[in-house]
Amino acid sequence: MLYIDALSKVLPVLLLLLLGAVLNRTQFLLPGTIQEIKKLVINISLPAVLFLAFARAAFQPGYLIIVALVFTACLLVLFFGRLIQPLTRIQSPYFPALLTGFEAGMIGYAIFSAVYGTEHVFKFAIVDLGQVTFVFFVLVPVLERISAGPRPFSTTLINFFRTPVILAILGGIIANQVGLVARLGTQPVANSLLVTLEVIAGLTMPLVAVVIGYEMRLQRGSLSKPALTIAVRLACWLPLGVLFSTLVIGRLLGLDPVFQAALLTLFILPPPFVIPLFIPDASEDQRTYVVNSLSLGTLVTLIAFAIVGGLYPAG
Repeated sequence: MLYIDALSKVLPVLLLLLLGAVLNRTQFLLPGTIQEIKKLVINISLPAVLFLAFARAAFQPGYLIIVALVFTACLLVLFFGRLIQPLTRIQSPYFPALLTGFEAGMIGYAIFSAVYGTEHVFKFAIVDLGQVTFVFFVLVPVLERISAGPRPFSTTLINFFRTPVILAILGGIIANQVGLVARLGTQPVANSLLVTLEVIAGLTMPLVAVVIGYEMRLQRGSLSKPALTIAVRLACWLPLGVLFSTLVIGRLLGLDPVFQAALLTLFILPPPFVIPLFIPDASEDQRTYVVNSLSLGTLVTLIAFAIVGGLYPAG
């Protein structure tokens, strides 16, 4: 019964994915329009979600342990991927990168909030923060080194703090510390600003689902290597997720089951969708391998998330 209830909450996301696929098939929306929608999500609606989430969150020192451990786990899996790559016989410099990091921005927040509600989004944001830091400071420089050589650390640092998602998180933390939300809530006119942010934040899940459905397709080429890549990825992250959620989040920190669900949701997500942006000189075969791995990873996520929702039902 729990699994049926979880599936019913994920079903709107699946239907929106189907709508996106239909919009693509019928050419109702042009690819350029989808890119503009993605820009709207990344720069406006998702930052609104994160600002409100962190501005209303009750922080605990133990959250820093979660951030540090997720970052460390991402780093270890990257090195593990390099070690086991000869055993997989996958001849691609991008194999280790596809094992680590998560697409939280365009998938994670949408599916998590669909089941657990926006009031718990900050819990997902906490577990996401470690991997976001990893992607900016480790994964992206690794990909750039493969394609065009290293770039200055200062450039990476500047880009990190110019990202709307990071600015929203920092702004939310500052607003939390000064009690901004509570102060605005006492003034009817000022409170309308919060209401506006909530309306904008509410756009995130439906827009993201439509975009994913529009863009999710497998390119022609062998699926055996992408399937093996996603299988190895899950073999790494699922045991880590179970141990981490049970021993660290549950026992050590004593956090609620929704926090455990947030961690497992993160660990079943596909690799970051930004990877193709940092392989401009890759061959067509390599790009097909990367894109098919991302698409298969997305399909696996949608199936696995129903199981997570069943294990940790929303209150």
